[in-house]
Amino acid sequence: MYRHKLLLAPTGAMIILSAAAVADSPGMARPSVVQLTDSHRTFLVRLARRTLEDKVLQRQPDAGYTPKSLPAGEVEVIVRLRQGGFLRAAGVGGPGPLPAATRDATLAALSSLKQNAQPDADLLSRLMIEIEVAGDPVAVPRAGDASWTDLIDRHVEPGIHGIVLAAGEKQVRRFCPTEVFTSDVVIHDAIARLAQAMGVNPGQTDRLLLLRFLTDHFYEDPATRRAVPLRRGLTTLPPESVTRTNLDAAIESLAGYMRYRQKPDGSFSYQYEPARNVYSQENNVVRQAGAAVAMSVHARVSGSAASRDCADRILAYFLHDTSNVPEDTDAAFVPTPDGSNKLGVTALVALALAEHPDAEKEPLAAVRHKLVNGMLWLQRPSGMFLTAFPPALSIAAQDYFPGEALLALARNYHLEPTTRVNDAFVAAIDFYRDYFRGKRSPAFVPWQVQAFAAMAPMSKREDYVAFVFEMADWLADQQLSPDNCEWPDMWGGIASYTPGRAGVSTAAYLEGFADALELARAAGDARRAERYETVVRAAARFVVQLQVRPEETYFMRSTIDAVGGIRTSPSLNLLRIDHCQHALIALIKTRRALFGRED
Repeated sequence: MYRHKLLLAPTGAMIILSAAAVADSPGMARPSVVQLTDSHRTFLVRLARRTLEDKVLQRQPDAGYTPKSLPAGEVEVIVRLRQGGFLRAAGVGGPGPLPAATRDATLAALSSLKQNAQPDADLLSRLMIEIEVAGDPVAVPRAGDASWTDLIDRHVEPGIHGIVLAAGEKQVRRFCPTEVFTSDVVIHDAIARLAQAMGVNPGQTDRLLLLRFLTDHFYEDPATRRAVPLRRGLTTLPPESVTRTNLDAAIESLAGYMRYRQKPDGSFSYQYEPARNVYSQENNVVRQAGAAVAMSVHARVSGSAASRDCADRILAYFLHDTSNVPEDTDAAFVPTPDGSNKLGVTALVALALAEHPDAEKEPLAAVRHKLVNGMLWLQRPSGMFLTAFPPALSIAAQDYFPGEALLALARNYHLEPTTRVNDAFVAAIDFYRDYFRGKRSPAFVPWQVQAFAAMAPMSKREDYVAFVFEMADWLADQQLSPDNCEWPDMWGGIASYTPGRAGVSTAAYLEGFADALELARAAGDARRAERYETVVRAAARFVVQLQVRPEETYFMRSTIDAVGGIRTSPSLNLLRIDHCQHALIALIKTRRALFGRED
C-alpha cells in the first residue's frame, strides 16, 4: 500500500513524491478508482456549477445537500472548463473529501480562467464542466530486462490509465487518461513528452519511475445539467446493442458522414482530426478507391439516390483516364498520379463497378470487362499476382492487393462467369494458401476470406471453403473477450498485432467474418456457424462503438465533422475515410448475416 498521497497537478507542474511512496510497493499493485454512481456524478457537477456561480456572482456559499452515500476518504479531483470544445481552464483540488476537493478544483480552474477573461454570468452559462476523480497512483515495477516500450504496452491502457513519471524525489509530472483521447496523442508519445519536459532523455528510461492511476470521468450535459459518464471518452455499448434497428441507424449515419466528406472533384477528404479541427492534406488513392466500393455497396443495398450520386462522382474521379496494358486493347488499368499504378487501385475500382446498382449496364460493364482483363494479365503461372502495372511491375503488398483483385474477380464472376476468372482462382488457391501458411498475417485474411467465400458457392470447390475456414479460425482466436481482456469496451475487437490492443482494423476483419459466417451456414457447418456468429456479433458491437456519437463530442470543436465517423481506436479519434469505408461495408454485411436481407 502507498503511504503517501501523490498530489496531481496540471501537466507540466512540479510536485513532490516522497521516496516512501514507492518503497513498499510489492509486485504489480493494481490502481483503484473511487466508486461513484450516476447520482454521485450529477451531484458533483451541480456542486461545481454552484461553486462557480457563487464565486462569480459574489453569493454567500451554501453548503447544500451532500448525499450520505457519497464515498468517504481523501481524493483528488481535476475540474476542466470548456467552451465550444476548447479547453479554457483547469484546476486540481485535494487530497481531501470529495465535495471539498471538487470545490477546490473548481475554484482553481476559475482562478486560471480569470487570467484570460473576467468571467461573468453570461460566460458561466456557456462553460461546460468536465470532472475527473482520480484514484491513487501505483508504481509499475520493471521486471527483469523488460524494455520501456514493453512496460507501457503491457501495463498502461491508453485512455484508461493516467500516467505519472518520477525522476528522483522532486521531478514528477502527470498525464490524465482524458488527455490522451482529447488531444489524439499516442500514449508512448505522451510519456516521451513528459520525460523531455522533466529534462530526461526518453532513451534514459532507467532514470524514470512509471506510475499509473485510474479516474472516474464525466461532464455536465448543458441541456439537462446532469452528468454524462464516459470511458476513454466514449460510451460503452452492451452486447445486446447489436440489433437490426441499431445497425440500420449506424449504417445510415456512417453513409451520410462519408457523403459529407466528399469533395467537389469526387474524392474524399482523407483524415479529420477532431481535437485540432484539422483536415489532413494527405491523399491515398488506394483508400479513395476503397471508399468508392463502400458507396457503391450502400447505393445498391439501400437504394439511396444520394449514395448513388456519391459513388458516380468518385468513380468518375478514377475513370476519367484508363490505360491499356501492353499490346492488349481489351485490358486496362487505372493509372495513379505518382506512376506506381498499384494493383489495389484497379482492383477496388473494378470492385466498386461490380457493386454499383448499374453494374450490368453500359458504360460500366465495358469498363469492368477491361479492368478484369487487366488484373488477369498481372497473374503469373504460379498463381501469384504482380501488384503493379507497367512500368512498375512490383510484387510488394502481397498481403493486400492480390486479395482485393481476387475479390473483384469473384464479384465480376457472379455477374459474368468466365473460364479465365475460374482458372485464376484455381491457380491462386495453391499459391496463396502456401503463402498464408508460411507467413500468417492478419492483413492478408479479410480480403482473401471475402474472395474465396464469394467464389466457393459458385465453383463448388471444397478447398476454397476449407481455406476460408482455416483463415477465419486463426484470426478469430485473436478476438478480445471477458476471458482474455478486463476492459468491456475492448471486447469484440481483434488484437491482431499487440496483445490486448484492438482498433479499427477490426472493421476490415468483420467484413471477412460476416462472409465466413454465411459460408459456414451454406456448407452446413453448424459448429463454425455458431462460433462465427458469436465473433460477428462481438466485433460488430466493437465497430459500432467506434462510431462518434453526439454525447462523445464534448471536447470537439466541430460536431458536424465528427459525428457518424469511425475512430482509429477507442482512445484515438483520428477519422480516416478508409476506416469509415471498411466499417460501412462490415456493418452492411453484418446486418445481412444476422438479420437477413429483408425487414
